[in-house]
Amino acid sequence: MSNGNLDDHLFPSSDNQIQKQLLSWPQRKNIILDVAKGLAYLHHGVKPGIYHRDIKGTNILLDAEMRARVADFGLAKQSREGQSHLTTRVAGTHGYLAPEYALYGQLTEKSDVYSFGVVVLEIMSGRKALDLSSSGSPRALLITDWAWSLVKAGKVERALDASLLRGGDSPNSNPKGIMERFVLVGILCAHIMVALRPTILDALKMLEGDIEVPRIPDRPVPLGHPSFHADGNNFSISPVLSAPKLQPGDTLSELSSAPYVEINS
Repeated sequence: MSNGNLDDHLFPSSDNQIQKQLLSWPQRKNIILDVAKGLAYLHHGVKPGIYHRDIKGTNILLDAEMRARVADFGLAKQSREGQSHLTTRVAGTHGYLAPEYALYGQLTEKSDVYSFGVVVLEIMSGRKALDLSSSGSPRALLITDWAWSLVKAGKVERALDASLLRGGDSPNSNPKGIMERFVLVGILCAHIMVALRPTILDALKMLEGDIEVPRIPDRPVPLGHPSFHADGNNFSISPVLSAPKLQPGDTLSELSSAPYVEINS
């Protein structure tokens, strides 16, 4: 693809030959919607549905007009009607893996939804999914934790890339309210609890403004996890790296009816 992949533009490297500029709000919006539509087709447009399993910036290609295409189906799995999916060989990329899949090998279409939510947050904030270079922190900083801390503090605006906020809310500037809605949808898609994530079809409707974004549910603190702190920029907690606190009738009930089974040893 003539414009490389999404990572090339969000996190350019000095040796990359593609000429890059900061992505504009219309470009970011179209990329997010294109990816959502691509996933909706994989999950619901073909029978049996397909789980991509590795949604991330490097697997989202951009054409000459900066429209996105989901690529690299090397890890994709087809669903099987009426069966649940368990695997002992988890495939994917750290920082984008849904907790229930990374920890327990439970794979559903909501696993892709989680990865999609992480990508949405990357696009809207300009920050990497997993930051291992956080100074003074022994843990990896996950973009989901950082963004969630801002929502809890009532500071969603601070999750937006600074380049998107230039010009304020004038008629010719970027619509801050819509951009904040995209952030909220990203956080909801990347919720730690499977049952609280929307389907990709509902996420797409939220992004397009066809349905309202519900109140973002609280995130359970993993069992035994130390107290966490957040000031909007300094936040360190990694629930993906420790077991989530499961609630009766929530994650387990949905996972028990997940539509695919595969056992790899």
